[in-house]
Amino acid sequence: ATGAPSASPLAPTTPLPAFVLTTANLRSGPGLTYPIVAAIAAGQQVLPLARNQAGDWIQLDMAGEGQVWIAAFLLDLPVGLDLPLAANIPPPPALPGDMVQFSQSTIQLPTYPREPFTTPAYDPTYAWEMQRFDRAAFTAANPQPQPQSYRLFVLENRWLKLTFLPQWGGRVYQMIFKPTGSNELYQNRVIKPSPWGPEQQGLGWAAVGGIEWGYPVPEHGYAWGEAWSHITQPRPPAYGLILFDRGQERVHAAVEVGMQPDSAAFTLDILLENPTAAALPVSFWLNAMLAPGPANSVGPELRFLYPMSQARVHSTGESDLPGADGIFAWPRHQGREVDRLGTWQRWLGFFAHPQAQADWAAVYDTAADEGVVRIFPRQAAPGLKGFGFGFSDAIPADLYTDDGSRYVEMHGGLTPTFAEALTLAPGGMRTWRETWYPVAGIGGITQADARGAAHLTRAEAGWRLQLFSVTSLSGELQVSGPAGELLRRSVSLDPARPLDLLLPASEGPLSFELRPASGPAWRMTGLG
Repeated sequence: ATGAPSASPLAPTTPLPAFVLTTANLRSGPGLTYPIVAAIAAGQQVLPLARNQAGDWIQLDMAGEGQVWIAAFLLDLPVGLDLPLAANIPPPPALPGDMVQFSQSTIQLPTYPREPFTTPAYDPTYAWEMQRFDRAAFTAANPQPQPQSYRLFVLENRWLKLTFLPQWGGRVYQMIFKPTGSNELYQNRVIKPSPWGPEQQGLGWAAVGGIEWGYPVPEHGYAWGEAWSHITQPRPPAYGLILFDRGQERVHAAVEVGMQPDSAAFTLDILLENPTAAALPVSFWLNAMLAPGPANSVGPELRFLYPMSQARVHSTGESDLPGADGIFAWPRHQGREVDRLGTWQRWLGFFAHPQAQADWAAVYDTAADEGVVRIFPRQAAPGLKGFGFGFSDAIPADLYTDDGSRYVEMHGGLTPTFAEALTLAPGGMRTWRETWYPVAGIGGITQADARGAAHLTRAEAGWRLQLFSVTSLSGELQVSGPAGELLRRSVSLDPARPLDLLLPASEGPLSFELRPASGPAWRMTGLG
């Protein structure tokens, strides 16, 4: 019982109705932070109008209440219903700056059947039991996707909403930047076996989206489709969610996701452990499937902002690049901006050569003016990889999705390339921490760290400096060049309000220091 007014259901003649499974709250928007506007009883017939970007909330047309929202798992939806994305979704009420909230929900995703086309298999090298996919049988049967509900964990604060799919490898599923409303991670609208993945698993990897954990072998690993367990770790005012795999005598992984109240960033504390009595090899690469901005797809202005001067080809269909293991110049090769997706014809997968050259990497779509930053310790995790399907002559999207959407991948690994592997001694482990965050409104990225990103460009009369901070900051900013101070002023910025400054002409490189009223100063050097 909620005490909210009762909503009137639609007449039974409504086309494509859905039915309410249990007494539920109706809200003014798609999320638990929106106000309750009414309640509805189990068994009532309703008319679904649209969905939110995640598909876990459904907009209804209710007599007497207008357009309201209900969690998707509370509805019995018609099979095959394909709802449009809702327009003009109201912004969510802001959570207090001192709050991190954890909740659970479900999401319904059309899913192609996989189990009927798998058989048990075992890889003795990695002591790994798995299901081997028979793609030929799958293709011959031509099965169709059916709606399936999955558990969805939600971790959010005033700036950021993260969701997780424990049933699909414990992945980070969405990274929603609340100031723009965009999910910066790619979110496939269907779960569909692809022609890629480890050969030992019979291929069949599904591009579900989000950030997945690829191990113990390269090419997405074996664990991407396994169900993971979880432990919540409230640490007021922060919050942690630990996702982990268990169940076999082989290398295990655990990922603790940490979120602070007033921060658009989150941390990943990653643990690899060998609990067995034998040394075991392991390859570990996390893979972020990215589509920054509101479109859930990528366009020609997306750039891989990898601070390096050379790249090594993993595989490519580009005729002007060397073949596998060949080295080419980055970010420009033979006059072409190879860091910009729109210059690609066909697919390209590449590694930083000889390994990651800085402790950050990013993908930024300048047309959407949004991107994603990864901060990592390159001494512990030296591998950095990028991948795109191409642009003007791209790999067909229907190999992994049904809606034509596209994405790019940013990988991070414990070895410089897929060709190497680590050996974990009996009882051995490896741990490291990464920081990730969405970024928007600064046009690109010149340098980044765990506190934010800077973009420095030449302006007509000097320099233009744009700063994005993952937290709210107020204090004195000093910008300097080789000849001395260029600017000193009081500033205030937060994740929704990046800083945009014009600076006088000067030789580079530039540096800045922002000294807040309390806490450590934020500094960057070597800009430009």
